Amino acid sequence: MDKSSTSSRTLGDIEGEPVAKKTKLVYKTIIYDESVANQWLDEPPLEVWDHHIIPLLSLKDLALSRTVCTFFEAYWQDKFSNNVLPLRVGNDVATIDDVMGVIEILSSRREYTKLNPFVVLLGKGDYPITSSWTDPIYGRNYLTTLGITRSNITFLGKGKDTTTILGGFGIDNLENITFKNMAVTNTSEEGTGICMNNAKVELMDVAVINCTHRALHTDSGSVVVATRCAFSKCGSYGVDTRGGTIAHFHDCTFEGNGGTGLYVETYYSATTATTVTTATILHLHGEATAVHSNGGSGIVVYNSKVIIHLPSHHNTSYNNGSPDRSYSGGTITNVE
Repeated sequence: MDKSSTSSRTLGDIEGEPVAKKTKLVYKTIIYDESVANQWLDEPPLEVWDHHIIPLLSLKDLALSRTVCTFFEAYWQDKFSNNVLPLRVGNDVATIDDVMGVIEILSSRREYTKLNPFVVLLGKGDYPITSSWTDPIYGRNYLTTLGITRSNITFLGKGKDTTTILGGFGIDNLENITFKNMAVTNTSEEGTGICMNNAKVELMDVAVINCTHRALHTDSGSVVVATRCAFSKCGSYGVDTRGGTIAHFHDCTFEGNGGTGLYVETYYSATTATTVTTATILHLHGEATAVHSNGGSGIVVYNSKVIIHLPSHHNTSYNNGSPDRSYSGGTITNVE
């Protein structure tokens, strides 16, 4: 095989090629016979592949190997259909900007679900985003922002202090998008860490920090659940929720932002440009919750509800530049 002919091939190139029809893996006992030449090469025990060889191969490696021999075709079918191999940025694809192209191809060949999502692995280090995303509702173009185009995707890093996304994410009309164990910082003009419209997103152990404008923006009936996350040190808002969003924040912090820590508004919907009937409701849970040291108010509520699932004596919002709690036509309520 001429290696130079395949070095630039992508998963999409290989996916479309015909291969030999050996698509089922069969586990069987093989007794070593020294009289059989190349026995382990012709009939390698599947346990050896499962535990010692396949873990060394990436999704791309296995896809490219399909045209080498029929055994790899069977292995590819088995691993791909069972969603065993994640997509590794820096290995399967060169940059995080390339992720959605591969997901588009593979999603057309199998279904991913909330319980069995497409997993994107991010290792240690910085991951710059160079693409841009246009918000389909407002028409605003966000620089250094990756537009997510499919539901049921999990982005998994190594930790808030270990994996850093240099850019932001745009999510419109999608569900089951999950971010875990990473930091997100978007320092471009009007940079927002995560911008979502009519989307369902979960964040776990994520720090959205040092963004030019906002850490998190939600609109048009979005649902967000965040656990042990920080929305901090951004130019204006920590979290900006609007348009009938339902949000739950568990043990999260909102601190050091230039403007408001938590902004909650109902009456305007970007989708219809009219007053919405479903209130924006934001829930705060957990003793570690803190809204503090923001340049403006701590919590601002317009025609919405903030429900703090903590005792009234809990020091939830404090040391902000303007009132720690501010509301007009809405409520901020402590419930135990």
